[in-house]
Amino acid sequence: MEFSNLADRVLRRSMTAAESVVADVGLGFDSLFAVELEPMVRLAIGLVDARERAEEIVQDAFEKTLIAWQRIDEPGAYLRTAVVNGCRSELRRRHLVRRHAATNRPSVVVSEGTYLLDALSKLTPQRRIAVTLRFYADLSEAEIARVMNVRPGTVKSLVSRGLADLRKVVAR
Repeated sequence: MEFSNLADRVLRRSMTAAESVVADVGLGFDSLFAVELEPMVRLAIGLVDARERAEEIVQDAFEKTLIAWQRIDEPGAYLRTAVVNGCRSELRRRHLVRRHAATNRPSVVVSEGTYLLDALSKLTPQRRIAVTLRFYADLSEAEIARVMNVRPGTVKSLVSRGLADLRKVVAR
């Protein structure tokens, strides 16, 4: 027991200041990563439709969270906001690619398992984010407003119009 404490002290002294901070942060960050990885990937899939891209966005969000770890008060909220912002960037990029594409892409055959994702993809990015955060991530309107950086009334409108659009898609 004494030896392990002594070894720990010697190890701490030999670390640089930055390595020591990373070692201290690692314990809390590791638990955040273990708890939040799958929920954040599911959230990102709901927003961007592609598991591979969703996983990349979530990894980037975890990296941003680790970098900002010492100055953030709510790591879970920071992480969720980073994931949503990453998804927004991806959706904007896709929109620009579609807009500037010279050729038409062939239509994709949708299997029954992706019916909901296909229906969500027909929504505008803002409505898709609001509906996904409300019903998939189960956030309140106030939390969604904070994540999306809009007013709660705007969230209500986005969710309402998004659901109306989904009803039209499902009715077809």
